[in-house]
Amino acid sequence: MTIEVATPPGLEAERDWILSVLLGERLGLAYRRRTEDRSDVLLRLPGGELTLADVLLATPEGSWPQAAPRPEPVEWEAAAEFPEATLVEPTVPVLFGTAEATIAPGSIRLGADLLGGAFFLLTRLEELDRVELDAHGRFPASASAAVRFGFLERPLVDEYVEILGAALRRLLPGLAPPARSSSLVPSHDVDVPLCRAGSLAVTARRALVDLVRRRDPALAGRRLAAELTGDPARDVCNTFDWIMDEHEARGLRGAFYFIAGGDSPQDASYALDDPWIEELLRRIAGRGHEVGLHPSYESYDAPDRIAAEADALRAACERAGIEPGPLGGRQHFLRFANPVTWRAWEDAGLSYDSTLGFADRPGFRCGTCFEYPVFDVPARRPLVAMEASLLQYLALPDGEAAELLARLKRRCALVGGSFTLLWHNDRLQSRARRRLYLGALDA
Repeated sequence: MTIEVATPPGLEAERDWILSVLLGERLGLAYRRRTEDRSDVLLRLPGGELTLADVLLATPEGSWPQAAPRPEPVEWEAAAEFPEATLVEPTVPVLFGTAEATIAPGSIRLGADLLGGAFFLLTRLEELDRVELDAHGRFPASASAAVRFGFLERPLVDEYVEILGAALRRLLPGLAPPARSSSLVPSHDVDVPLCRAGSLAVTARRALVDLVRRRDPALAGRRLAAELTGDPARDVCNTFDWIMDEHEARGLRGAFYFIAGGDSPQDASYALDDPWIEELLRRIAGRGHEVGLHPSYESYDAPDRIAAEADALRAACERAGIEPGPLGGRQHFLRFANPVTWRAWEDAGLSYDSTLGFADRPGFRCGTCFEYPVFDVPARRPLVAMEASLLQYLALPDGEAAELLARLKRRCALVGGSFTLLWHNDRLQSRARRRLYLGALDA
């Protein structure tokens, strides 16, 4: 069966893309779009018609995207209209359009612009005019519509897909719902593979912090032993085998993203041609885990740097005798510029980008916990939680951090998506942090 979709004229590429993501990829439906002289979007099925409001993509092409409307969310009692849809809460924020719904035999008319709301979030449309930036040049969560209107912790695009699917199945009961298969995707940015200080005095001060603040004498002892012996196997930041052991015990495949260049103070102090790093790459790949790229601090708006660093990592893998497959990864410090960074990744032949979580708040920056193809708005894939967002930026106690991680993970599972968790290897030194990490894996 092929759904006939009629859309107003204008922004043809944008309309084709969002339909391909929501109808094609997410709902697995065949469709055919054509342009009609109308002011809404009509989906024709053998069992009736579904009409959606058209607000965001009704912007005239000559003023797109600069004149695109800003979200003005209204709360819609969507669960009352579509109880078969899997939603995080009974009410759903409608970013564009109204909360009105008219449901009759063979006809459903929604005042919500579900396609436009999903387009706004997935393309990070609000980040094209990056004005309010933090000290690292990042678009902060506090500047986002998701935080201003209180839906950052909701996979809102996935809920829109649920409503769209429920409406279509209401009109055509034989239409099969998409299969659900949620997953946990643990990943680790390798910023500090080893943290031996090279100074007994510095190490002694750190060991004192282990004893007094962390109340972890075993960690203090390991730290001192690693400094005195110089043995990388005893280094407290060398948590890689422990991480892989815990992943494998749970049937998980972890991803480890390596810095392959950069000369800023924020970049790594290790080199890929270091024999210990080469052996680490070989060990990770040999155990069936993923080796990926962590482009350097200044690379996010420098395509040549990203391409060179991707080539450097590929060369390092070749020297180590491993086949990493298609390379994916995440930008260092989560620095990202829309659409420059995405274009650079495409040009460098990288397969996916997991940068798009906010540094200062965990949640759904793109409104989804599913991978998706990117749309380059000016020319006509997400991270859900990072340990630093919880423990450093929000400064949450371990108990509250655990509750928030569990809540986000449950919401990914609810819509059948992937919970992508970033935890740096050097932040698994203490027993308390390891317990918190394992709690996130097992929640």
